[in-house]
Amino acid sequence: MFRLLLSLTLLVLLTSQLQAQTPQQCATMQMDSVLRARHPELGTLADFERALQKKMVDLKKQMANGRTGLATVITIPVVVHVVHNGEAVGSGRNISQAQVQAQLVTLNEDYRRKAGTRGFNDNPLGADIEIEFCSAVVNPQGQAMAEPGIDRYNGNQANWNQNNIEGVLKPSTYWNPDKYYNIWVVDLNDVVSGGGQLLGYAQFPSQSNLAGIPTDSPASTDGVVIDYRSFGNAEKGNFPTMRATYNLGRTLSHETGHWLGLRHIWGDANCGDDFCADTPPQASASSGCPLGRVSCGSTNMVQNYMDYSNDACMNIFTLNQKDRIRAVMALSPRRLSLLSSNVCGTQVATRPVSNFRADNQQVLLGGQIKFTDLSDGFPTSWSWTFEGGTPATSTAQNPTVTYNQPGIFSVTLVTTNAIGQSTPLVRTKYIEVLNQGLCNEITNFNGTPSVLREVNGTGYVAGQNSHRSQAVSEFFANKLAYTNLAGASIKFGVAKAAKGATSESVVTVTVWNGRGFQGGPGAILGEKDVPLRVILADVAANRPTTVTFDKNVPVSGLAYHVGVAFPYASGDTVAVVTTKNGESLDATSWRRNSQGNWLRYADSLGLNVAHNIVARVGQKPSVQVAASSIFINPGETVTLDARGASVFTWVGNGLNTTLGPQVIAQPTQTASYTVVGSGLDLCSTTAVVTVNVRAGTVTASTPLAEQALQVTPNPSDGQMMVLFSGPQRGALTLGVRSITGVELMKQSHQKTSDTFQQTLDIKYAPTGVYFVEIRLGEDVFRKRVVKQ
Repeated sequence: MFRLLLSLTLLVLLTSQLQAQTPQQCATMQMDSVLRARHPELGTLADFERALQKKMVDLKKQMANGRTGLATVITIPVVVHVVHNGEAVGSGRNISQAQVQAQLVTLNEDYRRKAGTRGFNDNPLGADIEIEFCSAVVNPQGQAMAEPGIDRYNGNQANWNQNNIEGVLKPSTYWNPDKYYNIWVVDLNDVVSGGGQLLGYAQFPSQSNLAGIPTDSPASTDGVVIDYRSFGNAEKGNFPTMRATYNLGRTLSHETGHWLGLRHIWGDANCGDDFCADTPPQASASSGCPLGRVSCGSTNMVQNYMDYSNDACMNIFTLNQKDRIRAVMALSPRRLSLLSSNVCGTQVATRPVSNFRADNQQVLLGGQIKFTDLSDGFPTSWSWTFEGGTPATSTAQNPTVTYNQPGIFSVTLVTTNAIGQSTPLVRTKYIEVLNQGLCNEITNFNGTPSVLREVNGTGYVAGQNSHRSQAVSEFFANKLAYTNLAGASIKFGVAKAAKGATSESVVTVTVWNGRGFQGGPGAILGEKDVPLRVILADVAANRPTTVTFDKNVPVSGLAYHVGVAFPYASGDTVAVVTTKNGESLDATSWRRNSQGNWLRYADSLGLNVAHNIVARVGQKPSVQVAASSIFINPGETVTLDARGASVFTWVGNGLNTTLGPQVIAQPTQTASYTVVGSGLDLCSTTAVVTVNVRAGTVTASTPLAEQALQVTPNPSDGQMMVLFSGPQRGALTLGVRSITGVELMKQSHQKTSDTFQQTLDIKYAPTGVYFVEIRLGEDVFRKRVVKQ
């Protein structure tokens, strides 16, 4: 998290709007988003949160039985990388040993709630975290350090920004984070919008042994970065480089809180949730020391270390924050391994003791597992044996192994140093490789089918409603790291066509990645328009609606969402079946509100449900098929394209051929075509596509004519070209509406020839789905577009 010196608010003119740019004091949430974007294998912060909440419940049960597995007081070894530019020790950036020691003393005062120090409080909610920080006395090679806890490094540059720190400095200087808490003290030159110098930031704990998901955040960046002018304690010595207001060492207390899993006290949202029940909600970060500040219906705890108050104001961690930290220490692999590190005591030369962990102990056939060495005794060589793995042996410290045969296998590690060789560590039945499940159907739905109505409205929770929800989705953690999504089944409980509505209404089934805010839907990975008439028939028959995507949707072994986008302009109504409230506790259901923001049902509606959505996934491809148009006039040409196999055979009337990936049909009535694929090992060998044929012949007044209105590119960044073809002439209105029917823009033109062409620019509109609309006389033509 970044803590910033406060500065004057700047007003910046942007896209013809005045927007106030207020400085932030901490941006670990932003930094965490950047880290997860660079390393999508980390999963989401919401995944970590779910595991952490469950672990806290387990720990409370263990405490009630008098056993937690953790010592009463935990000791964490620290190394401070003092990054300088050639200055003498004790001068400028090359801060003195006394300044480092003053900072670590302050850190212990705050985390131990020591009486007689600024870290003490008599608030009944206040907690002694029972964590102490010690200076490492040996380096990673087992050698005694000249200055305990200090690694001085000449970076050969005056100051650093985040990109250089993350990409160059940290990977060049970090010590094994399974053994050391890494702290980098540098000259930070980053500023945020609105001004203000960054004071520091932290990396959250890794995702903590969640089954099926690689969990380690990058070892080379794990730790905390602090600006050298805010590292130390001006009350404990003469440290002239320290800046006022943030000179009492609380920047490190704050960032260490993030490193141990704490969130900002205001939950990074107006009256947000920091997942600690005893920290009162507040509207935003505090500045200065506004004792007695009231927001969100309560008096704010501005003295909390996880707020943005001045150093002199801070003096409390709460009991629930302690519970959260202790759960992290028991749950997060890298944090837990620090408890067995012996680098703070007198190092006795001895043979190594082998130890390791795997990022996952269950994998699908062909999957990979990363092994991490955790051995004591400073080994210098490693000898691994992987039963059933490729390679079968390795001398790397942290190897990655592929498993291409099913079964349950053992792993052996022997480590060596100058004193001798360890006793072999053999973990039998340690890795399970699954042969079944390479093709699978995944759902979170396990409860009573329900169609939930709004409490204070006339609509449906998982459909069109008075909140004007734009879409709903179901989150899939993808714990077994499937790579392909071929299709989905969605059980609709309600389907109604608007009075007088066109028979060509569609509902869009969408797949998003799970990289949005707090694990919500992010970028669109795939879409499929489903005719409303199909959903009407499925609801009448009490069966799910089955969707096969036009082409494979690459979920890449990561979390994803499957859901439905709702149009409002037509007046049609659909609603997805969910469980009853309280039957699903994993917060997998999401909705997109009328402003385009994604929210969990559990957070925004207080509902714990799962949608009745099934995802068809696999490690192997499936046959998939697409039609150039799903609505045509009698006898019009439609092109059918198949993907996923090497040999294709078609079944259907009126095809120009029955072989090959592409065929042409000219149906005179609604018809279905089946394609069978072969030549490859497939999850699904068959796909069916239906082409809907309109009654009668096409006329100039036919609305929504597929070939009349074209918008390219689609999806786009908001800059598009509109092409409208047809014999009509006259005054033409070109507009753009949101999916909720709100008009974004409107232009008037004259159509004087068969072809009308016009550019559109909505690049400043939020990401989402829109309708480009042309009105000419009594005719209305619409085209659905996606703005990325």
